[in-house]
Amino acid sequence: MTMSDEEKIEEHSACQKCEEYLTGWKRALADYDNLKKDLAKERAAIRDGTKEMLAYDLIESVDHFDQALKHKPESLSPETEKWLAGILHVRQGLEVVLKNLGLESFGETAEMFDSKQCEAVGEKTDESALDNQILQVVHRGWRMGERIVRPAKVIINSLNSKPL
Repeated sequence: MTMSDEEKIEEHSACQKCEEYLTGWKRALADYDNLKKDLAKERAAIRDGTKEMLAYDLIESVDHFDQALKHKPESLSPETEKWLAGILHVRQGLEVVLKNLGLESFGETAEMFDSKQCEAVGEKTDESALDNQILQVVHRGWRMGERIVRPAKVIINSLNSKPL
């Protein structure tokens, strides 16, 4: 039994419609996969942004602890020593939380000043140190991976500064 021309045209038309539906379905599936990937990236960006905001607030608390601890008295009573141990324990706990959030501190003295990671808040002259060497860290810098959450605030050595 042979097909008539009309039957061949109908079969060809049906095959074309099937191909169109298949192509449309594949396109919709690819769009759905792309949407899932975009949503995952967006969720990750929101999560990282939230972690960064939380970390920034916690960094401020660690700075306050550091500032307060700079003024501890030379001699302490036994009760005051216990109190200080508790304060240091709370500060250490904040450091652990920051580490768990993926933060690490940087900006130690004796490093060279890097404007991408540090903010110079002052200058001093020390002939025994290199020019642009960090002499004092006012506030440590913090990074999350490669991203700088807060630059280190430092005082640098300036051998070329002119007296005022």
